[in-house]
Amino acid sequence: MGGRDIRKSGILVVLLLAGILFISGCAENDQDNETDTGEGEGVTPVEDATPVEGVTPDATEEVTEPEGGDSGEGLMPGQEESSLIGGEEGIIPGEEEPGQDNETSVENQIPDNNQTIVQAAEGAGYATFASLVRDAGLEDTLNNGGPYTVFAPSDLAFESLPEGTLDDLRNDKEKLNRVLTYHVADGEYMASALENMNSLTSLEAGELTVNATAGGQVMVGSATVIEPDITADNGVIHGVDKVLIPPGI
Repeated sequence: MGGRDIRKSGILVVLLLAGILFISGCAENDQDNETDTGEGEGVTPVEDATPVEGVTPDATEEVTEPEGGDSGEGLMPGQEESSLIGGEEGIIPGEEEPGQDNETSVENQIPDNNQTIVQAAEGAGYATFASLVRDAGLEDTLNNGGPYTVFAPSDLAFESLPEGTLDDLRNDKEKLNRVLTYHVADGEYMASALENMNSLTSLEAGELTVNATAGGQVMVGSATVIEPDITADNGVIHGVDKVLIPPGI
């Protein structure tokens, strides 16, 4: 009986040790699994990316300007754009060189000195005067002679004549000729020269008084110069606000 008890005790001890070893091994496996799970937590597996054809991974991107593209793209407002055309700097449409407007304005203000006196007077708006000059047969005289200084009454000045006066002049060529030549003097006198003069002798042979007012205006007889220095090829025209009637008419 004693040997049998000893054998049973040995078997129990062996079983107990085996159980302890099994439990210890299971605990270590659980600990390893927890460690692996903790290390992989929060990491999303990366899906296999399809490589782009002709592109090497980690290659540095190079930005190439498109051929024929607008080299002015991306400029800040106010920056000027220019291109080199044939070795000279070209101006972008919409931009103008400084002073270009001024040069154009000056060119537009230069009088056309190729016009005759009658043409210049008509072009400046003295249509009635030009028409009467043709009616009187004086166009060739004023266009081909000279130089002359002409005091051309405005259209309003002719309209302001007493009723019937203009029609009478049109119907009497001699009177019309005298009235018109009374507004013309030999020589070319600009307004600045007239300010220093006292009188002029007209083609009609009558004398015209000339004086400058305190306000700087030039008076010819009873008429005031309202538009001075209209230049022509063979003289100068001064627009006046009244029709001058020579003595005896």
